[in-house]
Amino acid sequence: MNLKQINDLWTEYKNKYGIKSDRMIEEVRYDTEEFVEGCFNLLELMDNHYILHLNPKVHLYNENYVKFILFHEFTHFYDFFHCSFEDKNDKLYFMNAYSEFHACRVTLYRVIHQYQLKLTDVDKIQVPGPYREISIRTLLEEGLYRVRYYMGIYYITYKVEDFINAFRQLMYLFGYISLFQNDMMLVEQTLKVIQISDPRVTELYQVMKNEDHDRVVPIYKSIADDVVLTYIRVSFRRYYDEEILSDEEIEHITLDNYREYIRMLNGRIRARNLLRGIETDESELVEEEEEQMEEAAMIAAMFEQLRLLIL
Repeated sequence: MNLKQINDLWTEYKNKYGIKSDRMIEEVRYDTEEFVEGCFNLLELMDNHYILHLNPKVHLYNENYVKFILFHEFTHFYDFFHCSFEDKNDKLYFMNAYSEFHACRVTLYRVIHQYQLKLTDVDKIQVPGPYREISIRTLLEEGLYRVRYYMGIYYITYKVEDFINAFRQLMYLFGYISLFQNDMMLVEQTLKVIQISDPRVTELYQVMKNEDHDRVVPIYKSIADDVVLTYIRVSFRRYYDEEILSDEEIEHITLDNYREYIRMLNGRIRARNLLRGIETDESELVEEEEEQMEEAAMIAAMFEQLRLLIL
């Protein structure tokens, strides 16, 4: 599929949803990773480079599935330019939460033309797959499997990148679920399966479905901050034994004070060594301190980098 064909479909999309815009996709690159069907890079969009990235295998897919992919990506393109947030980080949070939800909701609705699906419909209605049609049941089951897979990894590593992967898959699934009559029941069941009890996640689903855009960013940001903080605390537990840092005290570490804690805890190590008559290897301690600081900075940088792709 060439650039002209893609822009013809973009024009079809605009006409279908009454979008008035002269913006066109200026380039298409077939360079995504193996399991990514398509994406935009938010930095490229912010620099006014409207480049759509597609999977090199897209030429092998059936036409309806390609259209399914493209309408998903077109929704991101639309959301980016109609997002009310000016701040870069706020826009990143919005696109990684609401736009992923919105894109899945729009693409599924385009196929089924229903906002009130019943559970009895999951085997009756077919949607496009890469090489053949699949049932909505399969779409939901595969979505839930991916969320469980990435959340399972996150619960082992507590790494930020694993959370972002799981969160993105959850937003996809929420977008599909939002078209069901008993969507809240499905949301609750999904969160139970993936062992999430945080009420903010349910609240996020509700504000996205209600298109209460101003509340999406603060809710997602509060969740994301806790994810980063959890990883920092896990890292502290790895570096410091309980004599230096108790389980109770670790709960007092925040995103604002963790750097001060590194210096304070290393001071405790020096004091303990002094009492025990052990010579502190200052070069090693300084090196560890720098390593911890660098790791914390990398976490923040990684979090921003991983949010730059909207898939």
